[in-house]
Amino acid sequence: MYRQLYRFLALTLTTVISFQGVAGSSHSHDLTIVTDAEQSRRAAEEKESSLKNAEHRSTGQPPREVIEALKQGNQRFVDGKMTALRRDAKTRGELAEVQKPSSIVLSCSDSRVPPEVLFDQGLGDIFVIRTAGQVLDPAPIASIEYAVAHLGTRLIVVLGHESCGAVGAALTTPAGKSAGSVDLDKLVSKIKPHLSSFRPSAGDKLLRGPVKANASGIAKELVRRSEIVRTKLQSQEVSLVTAIYSLSSGQVEFNMWELDFTGYVSPEPAPVVKAVPASRPVKRRRNASSSHRGH
Repeated sequence: MYRQLYRFLALTLTTVISFQGVAGSSHSHDLTIVTDAEQSRRAAEEKESSLKNAEHRSTGQPPREVIEALKQGNQRFVDGKMTALRRDAKTRGELAEVQKPSSIVLSCSDSRVPPEVLFDQGLGDIFVIRTAGQVLDPAPIASIEYAVAHLGTRLIVVLGHESCGAVGAALTTPAGKSAGSVDLDKLVSKIKPHLSSFRPSAGDKLLRGPVKANASGIAKELVRRSEIVRTKLQSQEVSLVTAIYSLSSGQVEFNMWELDFTGYVSPEPAPVVKAVPASRPVKRRRNASSSHRGH
């Protein structure tokens, strides 16, 4: 018993001396281990806190609240009073491990239409996909699906813009004619179906009408082609809206009447089947030849 008490007192005394910075080579290694462990624990806590803060910013934010935030940011952009401060080293550090963007924006590749700037947003706030005319291919669709399924983003915006060159090419390229290259022809062919029911207006020099029609067509195509997006819409976990950007004013106009695509299902186009004649020419010739030989 005395021997155990002696060991306890000796260990206590050694620990006190070590924390006061007084030698003890046999115990300084133990102190270093404890210090490293404590530093690791604190680093892990700070990292966890940072991740929680990043998640808290946007996870589960209702789509209409996100739209309102985008509207307010766009107004700041229009007024020249942009305040997006989340573009610093601290924000980069927070986002190094996780991202939780509040919205997905599918926009045109046009250099004048950068969504983060138009909506006065910072790093990690918007998940942006950009293609000419917002055209959908497997990569853009997969990108949207990733943000919806893995990042928890609840709002999808299809953003068109005035005087869109891709839409203009689809309007002015005659059927059967080339837009200038094989790839441009493919691009135009993807936009033309969205404009089939559009009635052009001579006074619409900015192409607002066809741009809106194309954005709406793109949104409906996304719902048709993506089971992930369609399922999320039907369960009301995600909302889908279209919008148009004015190059001159900087204003983004949301088409709120198209906010709900939950019940939309676009039927696949019916395949074109050529009618087969009742009697084939070959059989008629064969019969005629036999009749001739019989005479």
